Amino acid sequence: MPMPRLRATARRGAERPYSARRTAASFTASLALVAVLAIDHTAATVYAAQPLGSLGLNDGVPLTIAHRGDPAAAPENTLPAFEAALRSGAEVLELDLRMTADEQVVIFHDELLDRTTNAVGPLADRTLAELRTLDAGSWYGSAWAGTSIPTFDEFLPLLQRSEARALIELKGLWTVDALRPIIAGIYRYGVQDRVVLASFELPTLIELWREAPSLHRAVIVRRLPDDPVDFAASVGASTVVTSLRSFRVDPDAAQMLQRSGLTVIVYTLNRGDLWQQALDLGVDGVVTDAPRRLATVHAVHTAQQG
Repeated sequence: MPMPRLRATARRGAERPYSARRTAASFTASLALVAVLAIDHTAATVYAAQPLGSLGLNDGVPLTIAHRGDPAAAPENTLPAFEAALRSGAEVLELDLRMTADEQVVIFHDELLDRTTNAVGPLADRTLAELRTLDAGSWYGSAWAGTSIPTFDEFLPLLQRSEARALIELKGLWTVDALRPIIAGIYRYGVQDRVVLASFELPTLIELWREAPSLHRAVIVRRLPDDPVDFAASVGASTVVTSLRSFRVDPDAAQMLQRSGLTVIVYTLNRGDLWQQALDLGVDGVVTDAPRRLATVHAVHTAQQG
């Protein structure tokens, strides 16, 4: 299938030109307004604290965010998938965290083990030792037989050695005691400026805000609420992660969020026409199951604009 080509589209009401292509470091920079939001979430205050703001895009190209690693190359949410995502050119790794029965933090998406392992039932009912005996790769292909469910501590060295960022979704509700090992691991590996912790659950984000206010947070919503800026501020979030459908009713909503200092990420887009829509909206990042294809398309587009 031929590689889709993205066309640059002028953004209505844009107040500043696109910047030169930022590095992955600017993903963190565009999020670094958390402490400010706790005091005053006006756009002026946000941009005074963070000059790049959310409008400093990659020459108009969103960041490529690899959904559960690179599931086109290896079993999702496994170390091989994250290694493949790093090779793909994606700037950001996306992953999901869950808690085991003995309060260990592992990387896994589903509540049940059924789809991606050789076991059935809730992951939360198993200890880490029990999960270690499971095969999380054979469902994907025989070459991946024996691949294990990774712990968060096993992922952190891989992130530390790379230049990538991580968008980390906390699945379900987390207490402050459950969050502390995650926070400790992030600081132990010195990646606190390269991670964003995300959740659908507002109580989890509030607990995180109280326990580690300097860590970046993202609120995930399927549809934007009536006042998404105040909604994000209520949990100290500097990023909104939502579906493309959120902007079909109001295409200007992405720019409104960005003018308020919020980073805008859309999930999960795997086709060229949807990537084009994200480009037209001017979002900051796109979550995708096809990071290699999207990163290549973005690189081609950037070269054409240069």
